[in-house]
Amino acid sequence: MMLNSDLYGGLIMLAFAGIFWLQKGDFTKFGLMFPKVIIALLAFLGVVMIVKAKVKPQYVKPFLKDINKYMAATMIWSLVWVLSASYIGFFVASVVSMWAIQWFLSSERNLKISAISLAVAIGSVFVIYYVFTKYLYIFFPEGFLF
Repeated sequence: MMLNSDLYGGLIMLAFAGIFWLQKGDFTKFGLMFPKVIIALLAFLGVVMIVKAKVKPQYVKPFLKDINKYMAATMIWSLVWVLSASYIGFFVASVVSMWAIQWFLSSERNLKISAISLAVAIGSVFVIYYVFTKYLYIFFPEGFLF
């Protein structure tokens, strides 16, 4: 059995655009501009993919049976990150999730690699947090930790 990848990809993009639209929340006028543009672009590209699926379909084999433990762990940690950000805070949830994904995907797991992964996670999240809050005036969810 072959699946029309463009059709399913377009439907998933539209679903995510709808979810993001419902979650856009209270931002400043300029802070809301970037999410609106991304959501509109995501919805537009989803429609384009659905049209392409009808005009010139691309078929692929189902891939769910090929998901390995690394893909599953990354998907689970990404879901944990999304769900926990509003409760414990964006910064802490992002650092923990990024560190956990890096640690799990690492071919070598020891204290040195864990410390380097933690430093990379903290540094990356700090830069993202700083740029978005200080220059773009886009504020992230704050939970009980930060």
